[in-house]
Amino acid sequence: MAVSKLWSVSTNLERVIEYAANPEKTSAKVYSEEQYQALADVLSYAKDEEKTEQEFYVEGINCNPITARDQFVTTKELFGKTEGIQAYHAYLSFKEQNITPEMAQRIGMEFAKEVWGKKFQVVVTTHLNTKHLHCHFVINSVSFLDGKRLWGEEKAWFKFRLVADRICEKYGLYFNPNPNRSKQNSYYYKQEQAGMPTRYSMVRSAIDEAIAHSTNLKTFEYNLTQMGYTHCLSESRKYWTVIPKGYSRPIRLKNLGEQYSEEAIKRRLIENQRLQILPFSSGSGKQYNLPTRGDKIKKKSGMYRLYLYYCYKLGYLPKYKKPDTNKLHYLLREDLLKLDKISEEARLLGRENISTDKQLFSYKESVMGEISKLTDDRTHLRKMMRRKISDDELSKVKDEVSTITDKIRLLRKEVKTCESIAERSKVMEYNLSQDRKPEQKNKRKEKETYEQRW
Repeated sequence: MAVSKLWSVSTNLERVIEYAANPEKTSAKVYSEEQYQALADVLSYAKDEEKTEQEFYVEGINCNPITARDQFVTTKELFGKTEGIQAYHAYLSFKEQNITPEMAQRIGMEFAKEVWGKKFQVVVTTHLNTKHLHCHFVINSVSFLDGKRLWGEEKAWFKFRLVADRICEKYGLYFNPNPNRSKQNSYYYKQEQAGMPTRYSMVRSAIDEAIAHSTNLKTFEYNLTQMGYTHCLSESRKYWTVIPKGYSRPIRLKNLGEQYSEEAIKRRLIENQRLQILPFSSGSGKQYNLPTRGDKIKKKSGMYRLYLYYCYKLGYLPKYKKPDTNKLHYLLREDLLKLDKISEEARLLGRENISTDKQLFSYKESVMGEISKLTDDRTHLRKMMRRKISDDELSKVKDEVSTITDKIRLLRKEVKTCESIAERSKVMEYNLSQDRKPEQKNKRKEKETYEQRW
C-alpha cells in the first residue's frame, strides 16, 4: 500500500515541526527560542504550506496543530523529561496516484489514532507536492497520559504495516498481503547492475565455490571456514547467516537470492553427490607474471612496494587492463570492494616516501602535531569572535576559522589513513602469502617429477 518509516528527532525539533506546517506550506507559527529547536523544526516540516495547501490538511490528535510545539514542551516539563529525543517523525506514502487529499488525510488520522492516539500527542498532515500523496506524523516522545516515553512496539514501525494494510483494505486501496522483506539493498543492487563487485556478489561467489567442492553440509561449512567466513548454519536458527572476513554484520543467505536459501543449498549439495567433486583448494594455481611493470615495482621498497604489488594483483595496475576476478584468490577478491581506499593509501605512501612502520608513525605524529597547533589557532580566533569587533573583522575571522576547520578535517583524514595502512599492510602480507601457496605447491611437484625422471 505505502512506503512507511519512523525515525527519532533529537535536535532542531522546531524546524521539523515547522516543516510539517511551514508558513510557506501551512502558515505555521515560527518560534525563535533555542530550547526545543528540534521540536519546532519537525513540526515546521510537517506543516509546510506548499505541501499541505494552506494547512487544509493539518490536524492534531490530543493537541492543537497551531500550538503543538508549546503543548509538546508543556507535557515534557510536566513530567520532567525535557532531555534526549524530543519527538518522532514518520510518514506514510500511498501507491495510488488518484487518491484524494481528503481520503489520504482521513486514513492518516485513523492510522495515527489507532497507533498512538490513546497516549500521545500527534500532528498529522498530508503533503500534496509529490507524485504520490503522503502523510507526515510528528509524535511527542513523552506521553501526556502517564509521562512514559515512546518505546517498544509503540515505535516498531514494521509492525504498524498490519494496521496500515487493514485501513487501506477498508477504503479499497492497494496493499501487499505478502511483501518480500528480504530484498537486497538498492545501493548494492545498483552497483551489481553496473558490473561492480559488492559485498553480496562476493558472498555469492564464495558460497558457489564452497558448494562446488561439497557434497554435504559439514563439508560446506568447513570450506566456508577455510575461506575466512564465519557462519551460523544451525538447523535451529530461523535464518542461516555468514559474516565475510573484515566485516562484523552478518548476511542472511536468503537475502542473496533464491539459489542461496536453506532449501536451495541443501538441494545443490545433494545434486553434487551424483557428481565427481574435486577437493577444495584455497586458491588458484596460477600466478600473475610481472614483466616490465613488475620490474618497476621491485625497485620500490617496504610498504609502498607492498601496496603497489597488491594493487597490481587486484588489477588496478595497470589501469588499462581489466582484471580477471575469477583468477584471483578469494581473499584478494574480497578486497576489490576496498580498492578506492587501498589506492588512496598507496598514494599517501608514495607522496610522503614512506616505506617502513617507523616512517609511517613518524608522519602520523607530525600530522597530529599540526592538528594540535591548528586547533589552538582556531580556539584563539573563536575567542576573538566573542569580543566587540566590527562586522568586517568578524567576517574575516569567520573565514579564517572555516579555512582552519577544513584543514583540520583533511589532516584528521590523513591520521585515519595512516592507522588504516598500519592495519591493512599486515592483512595484505597474509593474503599474498596465501595466494602464493598453490604456486609453491605446484613448483615442488614439478621439481619432484623432474628429479624422479632423472
